[in-house]
Amino acid sequence: MSAEVGPIAMGVGCRRDCPPDALMALAMTTLAMARAQPGQITLLATLAGRQHETAIASLAKAWRCPLIALPAQALRDSEPAMSHVSDTTWRLHGVPGVAEAAALAAIRQQMGTSARLLINRQQCAQATCALAVSASMTALAE
Repeated sequence: MSAEVGPIAMGVGCRRDCPPDALMALAMTTLAMARAQPGQITLLATLAGRQHETAIASLAKAWRCPLIALPAQALRDSEPAMSHVSDTTWRLHGVPGVAEAAALAAIRQQMGTSARLLINRQQCAQATCALAVSASMTALAE
C-alpha cells in the first residue's frame, strides 16, 4: 500500500430497506480490493434523499465516518469519469449512477480538484459501492 493517498471517498447506494449487513459486507469487499481499512475512508457519500436509508446510516455510524448527501446535479457531473452508467438509476433518480458518481463528487467537493475512481462500482443484489480519490493521488493497491 502507498503511504500517502490523501482522502478516500466511498460512494454507496442501495435499494430501499437493504439489510445493513449486506451493505457492510459489500463495503468490506470493496475496501479489501483496495487493500484499505474502514479508518482510511474520509467520508461516505450518496445521493441526497438516500442518506436516511438504514443500511447507509448504519455504515457511517459503524465506521464513525461523515456521511454526505449530494444533489443529483453533482452526481450527473461525475458521468465522464464513471466506468458504468445505469439506465435504471437514470430512470428512477435522474443520475447516471450512485456509488461511483457520489464517490467522485465527494472528492471534487472536499478537495476542490478532479477525482478518479480507485475501485470501480462493486455490487451485490441490493447495494453498490465505489472508491474515489483525487486524480493526483497514487493508487493504494499496486
